[in-house]
Amino acid sequence: MKFLRSQSLRRRLTWRLVLLQTITLSVAATLLTMALLQLDPSQRLIDATLSEVVAQSMQRSPDGGLFVGPNKALDTYRAEGPGVWFLVVDDAGNSYREGPVPQQYELLLPILNKLWFVDIRDQGEPHTLSAAFYTGETSIGKLHVLAGGGAFVSLVFAGILLGNIFILPLLVVLIIATVIAIPLIVRKVMRGLDSAEAQARSINFDQHGTRLPLDTVPKEVRGLVTAMNEALSRLDEGYERHRRFLADAAHELKTPIAILQTRVENLDPGPERARLLADAARLAAMAEQLLDLQRLAQSRIDFQPVDLVPLAERVVADHAPLAISAGYDISLRAGAPSAWVKGDRGAIERLLTNLTQNAVVHGGNQGTIEIEIDGQGSFEVHDSGPGIAPEHREKIFEPFYRIRPLDRGAGLGLNLVREVVRQHGGSISVLPSHLGGVCFRVELPVAVAP
Repeated sequence: MKFLRSQSLRRRLTWRLVLLQTITLSVAATLLTMALLQLDPSQRLIDATLSEVVAQSMQRSPDGGLFVGPNKALDTYRAEGPGVWFLVVDDAGNSYREGPVPQQYELLLPILNKLWFVDIRDQGEPHTLSAAFYTGETSIGKLHVLAGGGAFVSLVFAGILLGNIFILPLLVVLIIATVIAIPLIVRKVMRGLDSAEAQARSINFDQHGTRLPLDTVPKEVRGLVTAMNEALSRLDEGYERHRRFLADAAHELKTPIAILQTRVENLDPGPERARLLADAARLAAMAEQLLDLQRLAQSRIDFQPVDLVPLAERVVADHAPLAISAGYDISLRAGAPSAWVKGDRGAIERLLTNLTQNAVVHGGNQGTIEIEIDGQGSFEVHDSGPGIAPEHREKIFEPFYRIRPLDRGAGLGLNLVREVVRQHGGSISVLPSHLGGVCFRVELPVAVAP
C-alpha cells in the first residue's frame, strides 16, 4: 500500500491507469460470461468444419463430374451422424449431393455457387434444417458446399469455445499490453520532465542565465517550470547586484586604505604606528581578496603550462621576511627542477600565496613552514601549528568561517583557494602534517612542458 501511495507522479499515474484498464477488462470478461450463461443449452449449431471437410473430400471424374473420395474425417462425421447430408456445386455448374437433403434446400442448388456466406439455424429438434456453408479453393478448383444433418454442437459450448479461442487470449494480450505499455507510455510522456530535472540538477553557482526547457514538458506543469525560470532570473539579478556591490566596495576601499597607510607611515616610529600599519595591511589584504574572488567569478581561466617550481620560489622569497619576523623557518622542497601543471599563472600564485599566509597566521608563530612540490601536478603546504580537527576540515573553506576567534584576517583566504582549485578542475585536501600541524595538499592537472 505504501508503494501505491507514493508521491511519485509517474508511479501514481501508471498504477491508476493499469488499475482502471484491469477493472475495465474484468468487467468486460464478467459481462461476456453472463451473456454465455444466458444462452439456451438446448440450442445447437452445425459444426462449420463439416462443410469444409466435405469440400476437401471431393474429387473430379474424367468427364469433369464431382464425387466423394476417401476421407477419414468425413467418415467420422457420417458415423456420428447418420443423417449427414450435403450439396456441392462448382463454378461450372457441376453438382453433387449425398444424404437426406431437405427439400427446401434443393431449390438452392442452382444458385449455391452465387452465395458467399450462409448460416442457417433450426429453432427446434431435430434441427434438420440447420446447415453450414463453405466456399473456397480446393485441389480440384473452387467449390461451394452446404452441409447439415449431423456434427451438432451446443450453442453454449460454441460460445465457450469461441471465448477460449478468441476472446480469452485477447483479454490476456490486452492485460499484458496494459501492464507493459502503460508504464512505457507514461515514461515517454514524462521524458520531458526528466530532461528538465536533469538540466535543473546541472545548474550550479557559476551557471548564470540557465533556464529549464518549456517545449518538452507537459502542459500541466509548464506553469511550475515557468515559475522556476522566473525564480532563476530573480536569483541571477540578485547575484549580479551582489557581485557588483562587492567588487565596487572592494575597489572603493583600496583608495582610502592606501591613504591611511601613507598617513600612518608618516607617524613617528613606535608600537602604535606598527599596530596601525598591521591593521591597514589587513584591510588592504581583505580588499584584494574580495577583488580576487570577483575576478575568479567573472573570468575564464586561460589554461597554459605553468611551472610550479619557480612560481613557488617567488612566493617563498616574497613571504620569507614576513614568516621569519613572525617566528618561523620557511623552506621549499621540490622533487624535480620543474613541475608543470595546466592553469592560470596568476590564479595559482594567489592560491599558493593564500596558503602560505594562512600558515603564517595559524602556525602558532613557531616552527617551520614548508612547501613541497612532487612534480606530478601536486604540492603541499605544511606548518607546525596546532592542526585542524577532522570536523572542521570541510568548513574552513567557507567564507568567514573561524575555528577560533582571531584579531587578524577576514576568513576569505581559504575560500579563495578552493575557488581557484575548483576552476582548475583540481582538488584540495586537509591532512595531518609530518611537522605536527596541518598539511594542505593541492592537486592540479598535469601539463606537458612547452
